[in-house]
Amino acid sequence: MMEFWLVAKVWFAKFWIFIKKYWQVFAGAIYALAVWLYFKGQADKIKEVLEVEKETHQKELDTLNSSHAEEIALRDGALAKYHEIIAKIEKEYESKKEELSDKKRTEVRKLVAENSEDPSNLSKLLSERFGITYFESGQG
Repeated sequence: MMEFWLVAKVWFAKFWIFIKKYWQVFAGAIYALAVWLYFKGQADKIKEVLEVEKETHQKELDTLNSSHAEEIALRDGALAKYHEIIAKIEKEYESKKEELSDKKRTEVRKLVAENSEDPSNLSKLLSERFGITYFESGQG
């Protein structure tokens, strides 16, 4: 056992000389180990913060996507209603135009029947009621 202590003493003396010669390497290694241990504990906290941030971001994206989908649905509904109203207006316009044409035709027939013998009076009445301009031959 005595030999063990002598060998250990010699080995420790050589090791101490080596440490005194290259102390910066050991100091750097110890510093790096201390920093690594410190930040290893902080890394778990940082991971938690990043996870919370990721969940919050996902919730924001979900909210934005759902509100965008609602806006698209509202826009499509409004567009469909617009087209429906326009179609209804066009249909009403066509029916009123036809009614108006039928009324005008009936009125023109009546005027022609009443004034078939007096063409100048007929042209005067047509121009007054319907805005039709009549030029007699020879006028420009």
